This record gives sequence, structure tokens and C-alpha cells, in this order.
Amino acid sequence: MPVEGVAILLADHDGGGIMSATCRRIGSPDDDPFALDDDVTEKALRDGAPVYADKAVCFPLLTAGTRAGLIYAAMAAAGVEFFTSGHFRLLQAVAGSTAVALEHARYVAWLEGENQRLKQAIKFEHDMAGQSARMQQVYDLISRAGPTDLTVLITGESGTGKELAAKALHRNSPRSQKEMYIANCAAFTDTLLGSELFGHEKGAFTGADQLRKGIFEFADGGTVLLDEIGECSWQLQGDLLRLLQQREFKRLGSNSVLRANVRIISATNVDLEKAIKEGRFRQDLYFRLNKIRIHMPRLAERRDDIPLIVAELIKKHGHIRPGPYPRVRGVTPEVRRIFASYDWPGNVRELENVIEGAIALGTSTYIGQEDLPASFAVDTPQRPELGLWATELDACRKAIVERALQKTAGNRAEAARLLGLNPKYFSALCKELKVMPE
Repeated sequence: MPVEGVAILLADHDGGGIMSATCRRIGSPDDDPFALDDDVTEKALRDGAPVYADKAVCFPLLTAGTRAGLIYAAMAAAGVEFFTSGHFRLLQAVAGSTAVALEHARYVAWLEGENQRLKQAIKFEHDMAGQSARMQQVYDLISRAGPTDLTVLITGESGTGKELAAKALHRNSPRSQKEMYIANCAAFTDTLLGSELFGHEKGAFTGADQLRKGIFEFADGGTVLLDEIGECSWQLQGDLLRLLQQREFKRLGSNSVLRANVRIISATNVDLEKAIKEGRFRQDLYFRLNKIRIHMPRLAERRDDIPLIVAELIKKHGHIRPGPYPRVRGVTPEVRRIFASYDWPGNVRELENVIEGAIALGTSTYIGQEDLPASFAVDTPQRPELGLWATELDACRKAIVERALQKTAGNRAEAARLLGLNPKYFSALCKELKVMPE
């Protein structure tokens, strides 16, 4: 055909724009791109019909109404007189068969991607939020440790999600069809914790008026999470060591030996190595528990995850907003800035408490600074240190606020409504920007 070059342009999935292009020029051994007439390609993609221009012709690649892309032909320098109706019909036929082939290829690629996604979902399921590098390391460890039957020690500060990590290990293990039991070792006295884990015979201690089975009996074939393992007494540590070594135990007040096939996952915010040096934790038990170690990072160490976690928490707790007020859709830019700079000593648990309180007590669509606890107050005199950008931004915000007040004759409540802001936040904003009433 009398063309200088031809290109196939692939549309994005909604057919509204070009995603990629492959070009072929006459006399060029490589796929070097050449200049395309954007007006021609945009019109062909928008109208779904051929476009004939002075120097180019463009046919849409259509299948059942779907715009897969375009085929674009740049005419040779000799001119349009060499481009006949036969050439147009040939290009139209090529466009038709190419569209079908591309649609099939896209469908196969989608199936392969969906299959891979499902495999990943089967390989690793979890309820944790975060895509930061630190969390990706945690996910990788869990995905590899889950299918094994080794003990796992999960460390990290309170509120970092150690229990969620333990549940993910169980869900991705061969024991997932069995139940997972959780025992908080810090919530019981020594005797009651022993009864909770191993069970007791009638009369074993004051108040033991009947036989009771323990967690390890119920969890046979499943998983047990020993949360706050560092709080166990020395004697109880010895009983746990025997269970790990020989898979056997005794109920309190009994001489009968019972067996249990359980996987032990333990979690702690205590430095167990320091506890060993101080004689508060058995070294042999530590070695048994620490075959695989997973450390949960502090929230301040993965600040990139905060927006994602906030979105998940708003979705989780949005239902607690009282009826007369609008449903929460997000947080304001000021709150995003505060969250990003805050140290979060209580980690994700503290963030969840803050979001839950802001949803319950707030009245606006977006959580504002006025909805946060007093500990999140921002020292506004320090803001000029942010430089020219903050200064220009404040000038712009001040102009918008002043314009709204002019339109409402100085009525702050009406101005807040005009801007879609909470009246309390608008008043605080006026004070921050030093907008004085006339």
C-alpha cells in the first residue's frame, strides 16, 4: 500500500484513551515511532468510525461495540491520489480481523491475570492493611511460614497487629480447617492460666467444682496463639516446654498424660532475650518458640500505609455515625498532614481509636482537626517553617474564606455551608488564617 508507515494503537480498558502503540515505517528495520495526527486518532477513537485526513487515514478496531484501539496509516509523500477505494476496503478488512485477534488476546491475558490473582489469594490470605516495604517483608514471611508446621514467635509493640499476623499464619496453613484458639497469658493468674491451657480435674483448686478441658485438648489438630507469652510464670513455662518437646501434658490435679497435636504461635511485646538474662524466661523454651520470627513494625515506621489504614477503618466503623449526620467519606488535608507527622505510640490500635471517636462525635463528611483528641493539636506558629509553598497556600485559602464571608455578609455559619465545611472547623480556620469579621 502507498503508505509511509502504519501504527496499531491499543486503547485502555474503558476505550477512552490510548494505552500503547506499535509502529512500523517503510524502510526502517526497527519499530521507530513516527509523528501521529492527534486530532485524527482522538476523533476516530471518540466516534468509533473511520477518519480520512489529508495525510493519514485511521480505522477503529471494534468488536461488539468495544473499542480495542486504532489502526493508523500515514500516507506516502506521493499523495492521496495513490490511495484508492480498494486500499480503504483492505484497511477496513484488516482492522476488522485485527480487532477480533486483539480482543481474544486481551481476554486470554485477563484470564491469566485473574488466575494468577486467585493463586495469590489462595496462597496468602490476611486481614492486614498496608503495602509498604516493611509490610511486604511481613507478608513474604507469613506466606512462607504459614504452610510449615514450625513454631512462630511474633514480636512487636502493642497495637501493631500481632494477632492479625497469627491469624494469617493459621489461615494459610494445613491446619486452617481446624479452629484457632487464642490465650492471653497476661489476663490470668498463674493457676487460672494453667487451667485455661491444660484444663483441670474436679477439686484441683478452690472453685474447681467439675472437670474442665483446656485449650490444648480442644485445639488438637489446630493452632494455639499464646499472646503475651513473656508474662508466663517459670513453672508454666516448663509445662509449655514439655508440650512442645513431647506433645503431651497433664490437666491440673491429674496424673494422666494427654497428647495434643497443636501448632504453637506465640506473640510478645517483651524483649525475651533481656528476660532470659534477667532469669525471668527459660532459654530452652525461647529456642523452641523462636524457630521462625516475625517482627511487626511500628506504625511510625510505615507511614506510607496510614492513608490506606484510615480508609479501611472508616469503612469498618462508618456505621457508628449517628443518623442525622452525613456518612464519613475521608479526612481533610490537615488531618492527613497531622496523621503523617504524629509518632503513634499506640500504633494501629491508637489510630483505630482516634478514627472511631472522630466518626462517632463528628458531624461533617470529612474528619477534620476539630474532631481529633486534644493531643493532636497543631502548633500553628511553626507552620511558616514549611516555606513559600505553605505561605502561598495560606494566602489562597484566606482569599477563599474572605470571598465566602463577603457573599454571606459575614455570616460564618452560612459561609461554612457555602464551602461545605463544618461550622466549628470554619471558625477555627478563620482564627488560624487571621480572618477578622468586619
